[in-house]
Amino acid sequence: MSEQYKLNADLNFVEGVLHHGGGDLKKCYQCSTCTVACPLTPDELPFPRKEMLEAQWGLRDRLVKNMDLWLCHNCNDCTDQCPRGAKPGDVMAALRSQTIEYYASTKAVARAAKTWAGNLKLYLFPVVLLAVLIYMLNSANGFAFLDAKPIVYANMFPVAAIDTVFLLAAAFAFYNIVVSLRQFISGLREHYPPREDGESLVQAIKGALKDILTHVDFKKCGPNQSRNLSHLLMMYGFIGLFITTNLVLVIHYLHEFGVDIQDTPFPFFHPVKLLGNISALAAFAGVFLIVRDRMRETNSVLTLFDWIFIVNMLLTVFSGIMSQVLRVADLAGAAFFTYYLHLIFVFYLLAYAPQTKFGHIFYRPAALVYARYAGRTRELGWDEPSESLKAAA
Repeated sequence: MSEQYKLNADLNFVEGVLHHGGGDLKKCYQCSTCTVACPLTPDELPFPRKEMLEAQWGLRDRLVKNMDLWLCHNCNDCTDQCPRGAKPGDVMAALRSQTIEYYASTKAVARAAKTWAGNLKLYLFPVVLLAVLIYMLNSANGFAFLDAKPIVYANMFPVAAIDTVFLLAAAFAFYNIVVSLRQFISGLREHYPPREDGESLVQAIKGALKDILTHVDFKKCGPNQSRNLSHLLMMYGFIGLFITTNLVLVIHYLHEFGVDIQDTPFPFFHPVKLLGNISALAAFAGVFLIVRDRMRETNSVLTLFDWIFIVNMLLTVFSGIMSQVLRVADLAGAAFFTYYLHLIFVFYLLAYAPQTKFGHIFYRPAALVYARYAGRTRELGWDEPSESLKAAA
């Protein structure tokens, strides 16, 4: 008598995949065209065929511990080649969003990030918080910042107040991602125990970092290889903006402590200002190209989870650029309001990063490092079901 195995299907998980971008999952009939088309998949037990099957079966516990979801870069070459229109690229994206929700330490935020009503609440918090703080800081002097010349945003919202709000937001995000990644990596270790032929942790980190900074995997894609440029521009743009923000912070407090150094606002040709402006333009160009390419696609569907992230990124950069333009143009009302909106978009991006699609910047590098560390040559547990799935007939 042949051995039998009990599979614990999670139908709610399947419904979540179907609802959040994997609506064509059931069209898959396991022809394996997607694995042939994928330029990134390993030779042994490649993706995304097995992920399509596991998703159809509702094997949530296997999928959320699956590093291959994150080795996929969503170039959608597989979707373009699928003869049944099952959109495996979209299914993989939906599985990643479900994984983010699964590991989120504040699941309410992760769920809210997938709905219109939920996102309205997420935005409403910084809208009210920042408005109340601006009112409290300026009501006593009659909102004198509106008439002060030149326009200085710190007159409306002092640097110390901004630092307090956004450091608390960063601390909230940091706590969430630390808790989530610990559980995520624990899941990877359970599903993919490290092999002897894996790299050392230091080698794995160096190799993954090099891959990320060069976007070498995107260069392997076929028809959608153009995504390499847009993602590089966006990545380096936001890295530059992150560096700029921290340089401004350091310079401000050095000035406050008596160091003879120019404080903000900086002149146009100040090195930090130039870095910020170049980075902002690069980030804007990258996000714009991503939106353009996604709008042109007919085989792939962007979910609300994707659009909110992309649009917020676009508005974050655009509002930052316009805040500078309106300040130079001496349009006080428009300038201060635009800056207020900019702070809202930045707060959303920062505070909710681990629970939104921005969480990719944490989960993907962790998976890339672990794949090297574990020596990912075959998916342990696939050809021999794990004890958690095995049960005697």
